[in-house]
Amino acid sequence: MKTKTILALVVTMAACSGSSAKPTTPIKSDPIPMTENPSKPDADGHDHEHTKPDEPAKPDPAKLKAELLAAETAAYEKAKPVFDKFCSKCHSKAGKLTGQKKRDHFDMTTYPFGGHHAMELGKQIRTSLGIDGSKPTMPYDKKGAVQGEELKLIAAWCDSFDASHIGGAHDGHGDHEHDH
Repeated sequence: MKTKTILALVVTMAACSGSSAKPTTPIKSDPIPMTENPSKPDADGHDHEHTKPDEPAKPDPAKLKAELLAAETAAYEKAKPVFDKFCSKCHSKAGKLTGQKKRDHFDMTTYPFGGHHAMELGKQIRTSLGIDGSKPTMPYDKKGAVQGEELKLIAAWCDSFDASHIGGAHDGHGDHEHDH
């Protein structure tokens, strides 16, 4: 029993004596220590380091308009055959069923389209072709004939046209005040 007591005493003493054994994993110092850069007030005492960050740069309006018009033009080029097939017979000067009254509302003889509904055409076309869920009222002689991929092309043009209009790309075009 004397041996067990001595052994226990040696173990206890070794644990409490601050052994000179080195840790198996060396402690590494932080290669980039965290330090605070004290802010320096400017001449009038303002601490600019703790103010809110700069707002992101606003897009250039001219560049934005150009991008919107480019997207609209691309959508129009894809939809043009559908417009020609279903709309031009009534809404262009060369159309067989055309009339001044029809062209006063929507004239696709040139692009951008004319007529006193020119700036509302996205909405008008969505309603007329039933894109908005309403019952189609156009084409006049074949109501609801624009379907499937052709309808998707017209809907894509409506979306890009409206985006251009909202973005200011059509300022000054078709802004006529008429009784509807």
